[in-house]
Amino acid sequence: MNAGVSDVTGDMTRRTSDGALALLLLLIVLLSTGSFSPELIDASRNDLLQQALVEVLWIAVVAIALPRLRLERYAWDPRIGAIAAFVFYGALSSLWSSDGVSAMMKGGAMTFNILAVFLLAAVLRFEVVVGVLVAGLALLDLASLALVILMPDIGLVQTWQHAGQWSGVFEQKQTLGITSAMLLYLTAMRLPARGDLGWRALHLAIAALATACILGSGSRGGGGLALAAAALGFFSDRSRLVRAVAAVTPVLASAVALGLLSMLVVSDRDVLNFGAGDVDLTDRTRIWKHALDWVGGGNLIFGSGLNGFWSRKDVADAFWGGHGWFLDNYHNGYLAVLGDCGLVGVVLLAAVTLSLASAGVGNGLPRETSQKNLSMGFVALFYLINVTETYLLRSTNLAALIFFFFAFRLLSTEAAAPAEGTDENPPAPAPAVGTPLPGPVEAN
Repeated sequence: MNAGVSDVTGDMTRRTSDGALALLLLLIVLLSTGSFSPELIDASRNDLLQQALVEVLWIAVVAIALPRLRLERYAWDPRIGAIAAFVFYGALSSLWSSDGVSAMMKGGAMTFNILAVFLLAAVLRFEVVVGVLVAGLALLDLASLALVILMPDIGLVQTWQHAGQWSGVFEQKQTLGITSAMLLYLTAMRLPARGDLGWRALHLAIAALATACILGSGSRGGGGLALAAAALGFFSDRSRLVRAVAAVTPVLASAVALGLLSMLVVSDRDVLNFGAGDVDLTDRTRIWKHALDWVGGGNLIFGSGLNGFWSRKDVADAFWGGHGWFLDNYHNGYLAVLGDCGLVGVVLLAAVTLSLASAGVGNGLPRETSQKNLSMGFVALFYLINVTETYLLRSTNLAALIFFFFAFRLLSTEAAAPAEGTDENPPAPAPAVGTPLPGPVEAN
């Protein structure tokens, strides 16, 4: 009798814990996807307020998840050490950053939050995490669409360069585009999971919402990347060749980024030329060229430190003088690693990339195949996005952190079922009185 009560109590405790973690994750999705519009939150404290709230939520996640950690639940691939080394060095580099205490706080937050993400990957079911991500991102897109329709002075961009494009609840239109691309990808991957009409209708509606926000924000490239990643993930179940393409996409994306940056160095121009005219990718190439010009010297090996490159007065003043404007954003995740963490960081990122690529997809239990395909597809999408946006080395940003969630799940395989009687596998109830016991199975 006591054992039965204990089992029921333990099951209720796990359900309550799962519900609390899911709720915390939903709040994190809503608050950490990007900076909200200054019209919604006081611009003078927007970023700091959001980041502080997000950090409190991650602390709560660790407090709930850590007591439930059972490392033996999964077989963890040793290549996960490459991720640990990359994160550790990124945080360590804050010690020599010109951004001082702010950089060290960012390094500490980044390390702690990635630990929290690891705990989520080890404790909370994969389907729950993905479902919460879809729900949170859909709410942000829905609120953005509502602002565009009802309050266009907030939901539409007012600057001359992007006037009329959608920014929704966010400060920048790029954030809405990337958010919607992630939502479109996750929705497309979840669509075949169940066959009932209600499930498909809901996910088709969410996909239509995400597509509208992608087009409205002007991020057609983001939508194309999301669909390409979804196609890679979906067809990975059916083709070994597609699995191979999905697995090597992070390597290919890194090669593309290297090729574009090399073109600027070789030509010594701040625009790309493909024969049909100059391409500046909305002034991104001018930022890249300036960064490349100032990366060398004594900072090439170890980097300027986390957040240290753009906080250097010589770098900022030179950019102001040459362009008349300044934006402390590389708009290229690979260049961010080179600038902040130097060649050492680039080597560690290469190790992470090769580890994820070599892990491939479709290993483990049959139930895990689709999970690994979805994880590999998101990893591929993340690497592609970082060619023109900076999400590597971010401490509280959602896209940066859920990349690590999918990377951890890609590098883990569900272990054999635990012994009966453990917390993860409570003993089966005794048969009711009068129930015949099973007899021996006869051979055919």
